[in-house]
Amino acid sequence: MTFYLPTKLIFGTGALKYIGKVTAKTGAYPMVVTGRSAMRRLGILDRVLTLLKKSGLKKPLVFDRAEPNPRCQTADEGGRIARKENCDVIIGLGGGSAMDMAKAIAVAATHTSPVWQYADSGDAGQKRVTTKTLPLIMVPTVAASGSEANGGAVMTNSATYEKAVMSSDYLFPRVSIVDPELTLTLPRKQTAEGGVDIFCHVCESYLTATAPHPLTDGIQETLMLLVVRNLGYVLKHPDALEARSRLSWASTMACSQFAELGGGSGSMTLHGLQHPVGGLTDTPHGAGLAALLPAWMEYTEPAVPERFKKFAKNVFQSEDATGSVRNWLNEIGMSVRLRDLGVTKETMPYLARTAVKTADWLRSHPRPLNVQTITGIYEASY
Repeated sequence: MTFYLPTKLIFGTGALKYIGKVTAKTGAYPMVVTGRSAMRRLGILDRVLTLLKKSGLKKPLVFDRAEPNPRCQTADEGGRIARKENCDVIIGLGGGSAMDMAKAIAVAATHTSPVWQYADSGDAGQKRVTTKTLPLIMVPTVAASGSEANGGAVMTNSATYEKAVMSSDYLFPRVSIVDPELTLTLPRKQTAEGGVDIFCHVCESYLTATAPHPLTDGIQETLMLLVVRNLGYVLKHPDALEARSRLSWASTMACSQFAELGGGSGSMTLHGLQHPVGGLTDTPHGAGLAALLPAWMEYTEPAVPERFKKFAKNVFQSEDATGSVRNWLNEIGMSVRLRDLGVTKETMPYLARTAVKTADWLRSHPRPLNVQTITGIYEASY
């Protein structure tokens, strides 16, 4: 296998203080990409802008229009603004949506086609991301997506409600500042949803592994244990900084190549099933994963029973993998059904067709994932 992580990671409580110095070494005219209100309301955006200005960056530009399921059309507009204002570095500040929007804007500002055409599948994938992409700096405020340590971004096409992944080595951040202190203000619901996302990043790859390796298994089991042992504690003790630090580390590692050291890791096929749900209903990513995870596991287990036995024993100290996951989801308040997210039975065949169209990695699942079987998983999750 090839290990590639060109991102410099600055991790620790108070690490945000380095944002000005890091940005000044990267560019002179930064654009800060963030969500519509949370970072401003919590004072985090003002802290970042103050630190940038203290480092001699007099006019940082703010683009505060990142949606929960970031739209490629919004990224195109952000790219036009960045290009007009001669921005030369993009900072993603917030959760996975803000960071993925920052990556898309870095492409849109420097490439000529709509950003949707640079995604990897579906009607996208007509263009390739190039070295022209603006340099990226990431500041995650949620332990969830791990976008700070990889070269991927998930975008939604608001015209078709499809979601697709844009991936390129040029989308790896130059630097990511992971300050667990920034997660202390995160509400309970978003904390739980983020924890489910971290867990699924690893669980999916672990259970669908094609050629398991002891090193990979050990890393992934440890990451899953960090989430299982710390998420519930954080939900009961929101100010537990050490536990939140462990979740932040797990988030950063889970969706990076660190989690695949040794090789043999599988595919995140559950994510491929969730993307159409999020694209259509505009509901939180972690909630969609929680709704689908048990049924996805039940469908997958007959193909790889030994993986499920090992997972149950080493992560939950039990003999029932799916039952243990159901109990855990219930304990953290994430027992969600698709009906809770606005999905109807009538839309399930459409969702299944969209999954097949936009997530070509579904072909690597241990059991066939086609329109019929995917619809069955949706129905079992309803």
